[in-house]
Amino acid sequence: MTLPVFALDFETTGLDPRQDGVLEVGLAGERSYSSLVSDAPPSAPAARAVHGISPEKARLSGKTGAVVLTELLASLGEGPVRIVAHHAAFERRFLETWAERAGMALPEIEWACTLVEARTLCPDAAISKSLGNLVARFGWRTEPLHRAQEDAAVTLRLHRFLAAWREIQGNLAGQGRVVYLAGPVRGDGHPRTIRYNQERMFAMAQWVQGVLPHAALVVPHGNFAFLDESGSKGLGVRERILEACGRLVTRCDALILCGDTLSPGMAHERKVAETNHLPVFSCSGWDLPVWHAAPMHAVA
Repeated sequence: MTLPVFALDFETTGLDPRQDGVLEVGLAGERSYSSLVSDAPPSAPAARAVHGISPEKARLSGKTGAVVLTELLASLGEGPVRIVAHHAAFERRFLETWAERAGMALPEIEWACTLVEARTLCPDAAISKSLGNLVARFGWRTEPLHRAQEDAAVTLRLHRFLAAWREIQGNLAGQGRVVYLAGPVRGDGHPRTIRYNQERMFAMAQWVQGVLPHAALVVPHGNFAFLDESGSKGLGVRERILEACGRLVTRCDALILCGDTLSPGMAHERKVAETNHLPVFSCSGWDLPVWHAAPMHAVA
């Protein structure tokens, strides 16, 4: 049976569920839920420094803990359910203590932890596995973290991202693989867009090398960074680069597409890979920069 999947995040008044309480709840997934808790105990200074929620805001905008827990459990349903959290042991302790104190029964829960998943997939200690640092590495645009609903939504996205990488790792782990990483480069042709996409791919490539430590990575964002494909004059340069990228793809053992939406270059690389019967894998890429919200003039 496929379980409903939820991501859960709590902002709490401290670290000890026996004496501290839940101040804010965020739930994402099959159903969403978010609320402040109006009668939570005062936050410890360290906790307040993290979430920034004042007692006045909680009292004015929140609901009592009994109401919030009742609504949270209604959102989860009768169960069984799968709950994902980025440090699941923390959320689990607070939820179980909260329910026990309130005399409410929890559904059957299968817990998953994206922090443990990330560390298992990518043991490289130089790559931080904190939620904020992973979001920054992967170039995901979010509201400020350390508010429960936003953290829950990002955790759910991370959970799906890591599932894709578990599949890729299962297929490509081993010695001697040459793996081509494809992602958007030119975008609207503005130099800052090209630099942004290059930097995002370099950060992604560090992650990929941690997941596939024995692979030789081909990263065209770096291979052709010395060429200027910006502006209208860069279109001819771009054509030469795409031709060269196609030749590189044919010399690889697999292609990984970093992004749900294919750029023209990525579509070309995928077509070459499929024509040459190479395995093609997909994972979530980075979000477009905010300046894509408005049209930009090509740079000559």
